[in-house]
Amino acid sequence: MDWENDKLISWTQFSNWMACPHRWYLMWQKGHKQPPTIHLTFGTALHETVQEYLERMYNQSIKSADEFDMIQDFQERMAKLYGEAKEKIGDHFSTKQELLEFIEDGFNIIDFFEKYRQSHFSKSGYQLLGIEMPLLISPSEENPKVKLFSKLDVVMWDEEMHRIKVIDIKTSTAGWNKWAKQDKSKTDQLVLYKTWFAKQYNVPVDNVDVEYFILKRKINEDAPYAAMKNRIQRFSPPSGKTTQNKLNKMLLEFIEENFEGNRYKEKQHEKRPSDKTCRWCPFKDNSDLCDKK
Repeated sequence: MDWENDKLISWTQFSNWMACPHRWYLMWQKGHKQPPTIHLTFGTALHETVQEYLERMYNQSIKSADEFDMIQDFQERMAKLYGEAKEKIGDHFSTKQELLEFIEDGFNIIDFFEKYRQSHFSKSGYQLLGIEMPLLISPSEENPKVKLFSKLDVVMWDEEMHRIKVIDIKTSTAGWNKWAKQDKSKTDQLVLYKTWFAKQYNVPVDNVDVEYFILKRKINEDAPYAAMKNRIQRFSPPSGKTTQNKLNKMLLEFIEENFEGNRYKEKQHEKRPSDKTCRWCPFKDNSDLCDKK
């Protein structure tokens, strides 16, 4: 990475631009960052704890992983991340009651993960290729100074099938329903990564699978079926050539429309107000930055 001459873009940037170019403009060109949330803090802490377990399991031994205190590790990470975010903004962004609820949810997920880990991750026939495996590549031949950057949560190698699986760890309140699975702003992230991972590491794109590993905070304890009490949900989005090509075309449009070399283009950016777009926008109540008109 040439920090002086290159410009990094991420899925977060790209997806925000697709949802609303004006929101992207405010966040990345003008530097109005999204404030921290308890959901983001919780998700980061939990997925780092799960990653630590998997790294010990595959690179050391199952015994070493099982001896790792996931509960304590998660609690320490949660406290550290919350403290850092609180110090940065100068105030609390959650209540004591909410914090305790999220920590308890984390404990419940970890208990379930440890109990059923073998159903989801096995050392027999599988290798761990990487945790936070770097993706850094120039999608545009016309503007190589703009680089797509990410760190992939978990990348596995299936020795028998000779396939690679890129896994993204997500946390969710109650899992992904059929509407969430159809939400391209959620599912297209790994489809995009699949294309550029294959190019960067010089492997056939058809030999790369992608999967979301979703950890649920809430379940219905009185649900009639055991599957409905499962705190782990796995989902592989459609990632064929048509979807890949459509996404890559949009990514190249994003780069062409917004970057001149390693600089942002100064221009007006379209506002796309809608119930869905505006509901989670950090600027929805700030009329000075966005009047939605």
